Amino acid sequence: MMHWPGPCWSADKRERNKSRSDASEEKEDNDPWLYAQDGMGIDEITTLRAETWRAMEDAYRQGKARSIAVSNFTELHLETLKQSATLWPPAINQIESHPYYPQNDLIEYCQKEGIVIQAYAALGGQDGTRAKWKALGGKLIESAPILEVSKRLNKTPAQILLRWSLQRNCAIVPKTSNPSRMIENKDIFDFKLSDEDMKVISSLSDGVGDEEGRLCWRTEPLRMPDSIP
Repeated sequence: MMHWPGPCWSADKRERNKSRSDASEEKEDNDPWLYAQDGMGIDEITTLRAETWRAMEDAYRQGKARSIAVSNFTELHLETLKQSATLWPPAINQIESHPYYPQNDLIEYCQKEGIVIQAYAALGGQDGTRAKWKALGGKLIESAPILEVSKRLNKTPAQILLRWSLQRNCAIVPKTSNPSRMIENKDIFDFKLSDEDMKVISSLSDGVGDEEGRLCWRTEPLRMPDSIP
């Protein structure tokens, strides 16, 4: 799996920039490409992704991989990669997706292309601060619509959220090391959310912009460069 469409960051460059005192240089701290490793600049990353995919294609043809996939790719990234790919589509695009950040357009595109969506952070992301959760109306597992459906169906809030993703034809990868949580997470196949339940849960993203609803990699300086093809 090609895990990230953007460049790797250089720890040395990042530390050097942090040590600068000049105000004009400090302003550059908001530029993620400032930290990019050599050879992974804004004008090089598209070619690098294509070369990486070509190596993955070779591995697949040689029987070294059963499937090849991507993660955190936008529709723009995928369309650009498709132009040079000789094997298409990727088996999976692993992306953040939950009611605050559903990524509906990307999921629709991938499903049309025959790319399976694997949703991570289905219960909400790891970078949410108190202020962030407050602005969104609270954590997903504590939101009123989730709690109402949970009580009515006698399922936990986590199970409701996982089932919501599942009924959107997404594979899900809930993360836990707790055995009881593992059992809870897999116990989602004996009930179904109604169309109205799905609609109400989906409405949690109403009025929430993409950057506001995004809960993973928010503090990473080289997070997904959405505007770079």
